[in-house]
Amino acid sequence: MKRLVIGCWLTASLLWANTLLGQTADPSKETATKQDVKEKDEEITAKVTKVIDGDSIKVRSADGKEIEVQLEGTDAPEAKQEHGKESSDALKKLLFDSDVRVTWKKKDNFDRPLAQVYRGETHVNAEMIRTGNAWHFKRYNQSKALADLEIEAKKEKRGLWKAENPVAPWDYRKENRTPDKPDR
Repeated sequence: MKRLVIGCWLTASLLWANTLLGQTADPSKETATKQDVKEKDEEITAKVTKVIDGDSIKVRSADGKEIEVQLEGTDAPEAKQEHGKESSDALKKLLFDSDVRVTWKKKDNFDRPLAQVYRGETHVNAEMIRTGNAWHFKRYNQSKALADLEIEAKKEKRGLWKAENPVAPWDYRKENRTPDKPDR
């Protein structure tokens, strides 16, 4: 009985102390709250200042900050890879010197926003896949809409899908990896 009373007293004391410190008694609720904050969308309107390649751009925000942005859910051919120049040129034609809306929830290993990019009503990520200028990067993105656009581009032999056996950029990088430029 004495142990039960001491146990109840300790539990009540801890709950009271946590309340004073602003902590919850249920750690899963605290974690969920942190997760919600972490997953909050960020959004900017910006001017495209440079097309780096077929899946990354530089933009200048309204406050003058330069940001390198990765088009989330896409993986375009590398510059030296077959269709690399065409992919980059397609993104330049679509975006260069345009105002865009950029939204993201997280950043990649290089601290670039993994973003959805919109020029007016055009969803740029989807357009690059639809026109066959980028792969749907299924390893990191499970969008059915993007997967369907890639299937359609293959079927219609658009862009890179005109080639008999196009090499996926992730396979190309793996085969051509160097110590100074590791795979993403």
